[in-house]
Formats: sequence, C-alpha cells, structure tokens
Amino acid sequence: MFKKTDLRVIRTRKMIKESFIDLIQEKGYESITIRDIADNALINRATFYLHYVDKQDLVDKLIDEVFEELTDIINPCIYIQKKRVNISQFQSMIEAIFTNIFHHATFYQIMLSEKGVYGFNRRMQEVIQEKFRKEFATINLQEQKFSTPPELLIHFISSALIGTVEWWVNNDLVYSPKHMAVQLVHLVTIGPLQSSGFEIEA
Repeated sequence: MFKKTDLRVIRTRKMIKESFIDLIQEKGYESITIRDIADNALINRATFYLHYVDKQDLVDKLIDEVFEELTDIINPCIYIQKKRVNISQFQSMIEAIFTNIFHHATFYQIMLSEKGVYGFNRRMQEVIQEKFRKEFATINLQEQKFSTPPELLIHFISSALIGTVEWWVNNDLVYSPKHMAVQLVHLVTIGPLQSSGFEIEA
C-alpha cells in the first residue's frame, strides 16, 4: 500500500515538474500561474497544493534537486593532494560536471534563458562556491600556503565554470562534455592567453 502511494506521489510530482518546465519555456517563469501548472499537468489545484506551497516552492525544490546532483560531483579532494593537482583526475571531474549538465540540458537552457528564473546563474555560482569552500576546508587549504587567497581562487574557478556552461548551453551544446572539459581545464591551468596560442613575454 505504501509503495503504491509512494509511486503515485513520485509520478504526480514528475508530471508537475515537467509541466512547469514546459510552461517556463512557453510563457516565461513570471507569467505562470498555479492554474496553468495544474491544467498542463492534468491535475487540479488542490493536488498541486498537496505537494508544493506555491510556485516559488516548486521552483526552489526543482533547482535544489538539480544542484544537489551537480555539487555531488565536485570533489577537489580527489585531484588535490599536498598542493599537487592531478590533471587527469581534475579533467575527469570537470567532464562529469558537463555530462551531468548535458543530461539536464533542457532544464539549464530554459533556466539560463530570458524566460527562466531571475538570478538562476548567480544562485548556481553560490552553490558551487559553497561546495568548493567545504572541500577546501577538508583538505586544509590555508591562505598563507598559497600566493592567491583561497576565496579569490574559488570565485575565479566558479566564474569560469558558470561562464563556460552558459556559453555551451546557449550554443546548443555544440561540443561534447569531454571536449568542454579539456578546454576548461586548459583555460584554468594554463590561462586563457597561452591556451589560445599566444606567447607570453616577461
């Protein structure tokens, strides 16, 4: 009995989420009403309110689910050991991030568009930064051991990642996750000028 109920709840929430995403793409987030969501999901408004408080609650839970899946992949402890970075493992982690985004491509394309939720990219960056802070604390990354303050490093890496993801999804994921990982790793480890072929003069 409980299993059947659980499956019913899962199916209903799935329909609501899919309906919601479709409506954002069609009408834009700000224009959507609870009636729109219920009608599109083929449920009544009372059923919607059994699962979510309001539209904001729905979008918050939806974004949190996707971001939790994304941040679970971010684990600097795997590729940073005693101030040494294993590039192969670093690239594997970045590729896993792009692969995850590829699997949720429609969601990211809609959310990062003008019709999406205002501040989505900023929220994404804050979530990623917080995960890096926790991971760097775990490996005891202290400012006095590095020439760049850890907080600045975190901001740079998260900004580079978000900017690259935005470009990628807005260009119809023209390259594979692996190709994007290789490019981003080059940009982060070598720098944008050298990775583009420029010679650096002192």
